[in-house]
Amino acid sequence: MKLAILCSGQAGQHSRMLDDILDAPDCAELRALASEVLGQDIATWWRGLDAKQIFANANAQFAIALYQIATWARIASVVPQPAVVAGYSLGEVLAWHVAGALDVAQTLRLVRLRAELMDRVAATLPPGSGEGCMVLWRGRSTPAMRAARERAMTTHGLEIAIHRPGGDLVLGGPESAIDAFVADPAVQHADLKRLQVSVPSHTRWLADAVEPFRDALAASPLADPVVPVLAGIDGNVLRRRSDALANLPAQLARPLHWDWCQETLASLGVDVALELGPGNDLAKLLEMGEAGGAARGVEEFGSVAGLREWLEVHQ
Repeated sequence: MKLAILCSGQAGQHSRMLDDILDAPDCAELRALASEVLGQDIATWWRGLDAKQIFANANAQFAIALYQIATWARIASVVPQPAVVAGYSLGEVLAWHVAGALDVAQTLRLVRLRAELMDRVAATLPPGSGEGCMVLWRGRSTPAMRAARERAMTTHGLEIAIHRPGGDLVLGGPESAIDAFVADPAVQHADLKRLQVSVPSHTRWLADAVEPFRDALAASPLADPVVPVLAGIDGNVLRRRSDALANLPAQLARPLHWDWCQETLASLGVDVALELGPGNDLAKLLEMGEAGGAARGVEEFGSVAGLREWLEVHQ
């Protein structure tokens, strides 16, 4: 078995996802550390957020990071050493933690700083409806529809933020530009889904966040990873600290190629994948795209014992 660990990005969070982590005795040390980094009690903070606030960029990134760190801590001892770790958007930072290059405290600090830098830059952009700065364009398109999409993107100032398998694209831009794009009659027949992401990640609009984040990474105790990590921007296999310094800041303002990441996973012979979550979007994409492979979200299992049994079947 060749195992990949997949680290999720934003949009899969929900109000109850931290319930167990905030109460479980085995997470007490993690809660204390997260509270220290956040500057307030983690349970009070999370339970004070409403349904909309959990999707605000800084809240979402910190909560998802906490969720994945706790999930990995719970399963790391029962899974084989991964052949590779791959992260989607925010998940790429968590991938370097899973790969052994960042400790828990530094990962949480970097995630918080990353979100703060992104929010600071996004605050200078034109406001909009409050429905988010990204939209998913689903499925393959006809040549005419692709031409209409390109014209509308140019007209309204959008960029491709993420290339996904099967022709899906995530488009990003200022919220006002997304509002205008989804209302454009030229794309009214497209299969569009507005994403609850409050900053235009992986587009030129966040270019001013790149250098400050690179400086923070360079000053951190980031180490070489124990296992390889995939680069979100091109699917390359990364094995050194210097690779993280080049790739993690760059992906803030450059489009991601999750389609290429899946191709790399296939080329490496990965046949089993576990997504840390929340959710199982990446696992579903991988299983649909690679016949014969098995991929699941960790939260699909009722217990660590259930996960262990599933892995034994695929050994």
